[in-house]
Amino acid sequence: MIVISPLVAGLATGGLQAGLGLFGATAKRNAQQQQYLNDLAFQNANNRFSIWQAGFSAKVQDANKQYEFWKETFNYNQQRAYSNSQRNVELLRAADQAKVVGETRAAAGASFVQDSQALSDQLREAEMASAVAQQQYTWRALSARASVQAMNMEGNSVDRIVNNYAFQLGDQLALKAIESDIRERQYTRSQAGQVAEYLSQWNSQTLYQEQQVFDPIAPFAPLPTMLTPPPPSRTGAPPSNAAFAMDIGSALLGGVNQGFSTFQGMQALKTPSSSTGPGTGSPFGSTFGQMFGDYSGLGGGN
Repeated sequence: MIVISPLVAGLATGGLQAGLGLFGATAKRNAQQQQYLNDLAFQNANNRFSIWQAGFSAKVQDANKQYEFWKETFNYNQQRAYSNSQRNVELLRAADQAKVVGETRAAAGASFVQDSQALSDQLREAEMASAVAQQQYTWRALSARASVQAMNMEGNSVDRIVNNYAFQLGDQLALKAIESDIRERQYTRSQAGQVAEYLSQWNSQTLYQEQQVFDPIAPFAPLPTMLTPPPPSRTGAPPSNAAFAMDIGSALLGGVNQGFSTFQGMQALKTPSSSTGPGTGSPFGSTFGQMFGDYSGLGGGN
């Protein structure tokens, strides 16, 4: 039967424990490194996506602003066309009213000229008739005085008759002068009335006051949307080499500790070796027999 010495068992268990520790530390290191690479790749992808999303959002907002600008421009053109049509309507109204005003004032002027001419002709005819009547009355008075004087009669009665004709002629001249003044004043009042009527007709139609039509305000072109930078992000530091070295050291120390524990445990169970005899020797010869000692519970010895 093969007997394992405590040293070999300690080295075997210690090596196995150290190997498992090194394998665990290496696997942990690889897992941390892979996690770091995954986090770094995710951060880069997230940053690129944030930049793309910011640019895409800006493009969408620019498109919406451009659409709103086109819509406002269309409404502006419609309002401007309406304003121009209203301005044309006001211009046509002003032209029509100016035509009416011109015709009214022309008719007022013609009526004033005709009425004034009629008043002048009426006054002239009245003055001419008064002058003719005065001349005839004067001629008759002189004729009557001459007839009385031709009778070669003297005395107070004849003088009274002559003086009476002269007095009547003076009265007649005074009355004609008063009538002439009255006609002139009447003519002046009539002319003033004609002027007032002419002004009334002149001002009966006034020019059309055009309504002020304001043009709409043109829309402002939209400004480009500013890109919003993505928030800062960080992945963290890569796996620490010091931590990996500590894990390696811990694995080695664990292996050494396990080896010593196994060696000490097997030393405590070791018994004195018996004499060499049949059935107690090592089948591998004396060389391997030197490497193994007697182990209590297994039997055999060197």
